Amino acid sequence: MSEHELLLLGRDEQRSLYFNNESYQCGLLSCGGAIETCAAVMDRVVKNAFAVIRPPGHHAEPCQAMGFCLFNNVAIATKIMQQRYGDDCKRVLIVDWYVISHLC
Repeated sequence: MSEHELLLLGRDEQRSLYFNNESYQCGLLSCGGAIETCAAVMDRVVKNAFAVIRPPGHHAEPCQAMGFCLFNNVAIATKIMQQRYGDDCKRVLIVDWYVISHLC
């Protein structure tokens, strides 16, 4: 698509997100960032962490991309941590919240 076509597409809020040739690689890097962040905490390299990654992943289903998310990064990172660290990572709480702020 041309830049002009993408801009026109972006005017429709329901279709304002689009993928390109690099989307898959970006999704993998984002997922890897979540995994490495969790591993740094589990390995006690850092005390706590917050992964600022895009695409975030919270819309993705186990077998299907959704929204603008290709992989559910947190679920994948959790599963890998449980495989790597066994009982040290047996119970995990995942909280996903969506905050909308309205400016008046």
